Amino acid sequence: MKKVLIALSTAGTPDKAIDYAVERARKENAALVAIYVIDAELAEEVFESFSDMGFIGDRPSTLLSESIMKEYRQRGYEELGRVQIKTMEAGVDFEPLIERGDFASKVLELVRRLDVSLAVVVKKGKKTFLKYLSRSPADEVKEKAPCEVVIFTDE
Repeated sequence: MKKVLIALSTAGTPDKAIDYAVERARKENAALVAIYVIDAELAEEVFESFSDMGFIGDRPSTLLSESIMKEYRQRGYEELGRVQIKTMEAGVDFEPLIERGDFASKVLELVRRLDVSLAVVVKKGKKTFLKYLSRSPADEVKEKAPCEVVIFTDE
């Protein structure tokens, strides 16, 4: 069976991206695989931001780290639930996944392993100046994936 993949965003996936992935899966008679990647680097960014603002010291506690990772997992379940409801309404087969690791690496691994025909990814909107200085994980997926990749911007 053909597979369409949607890589959910930790910042929240826009409905238009979910709707697009579900509709493409329905039209192509494909299953929709949704992945939510818990990236440990995101927790480090949170620690750095809180530390820079003076909310926490240089070394965050294990309890804080566990709490942030738990929050990411909970968000993942909620995002997967949103997709599942839409796939049920559209009559599309659905496979939810939560994985830990680097976003681009996990998405690319899944694209290859499942022989995905389309990957839908979301990238965070950047200020005009910053978008010229760095590349997003979504851009890396588009560049390296052996399938069609559609990028939605979360703005």
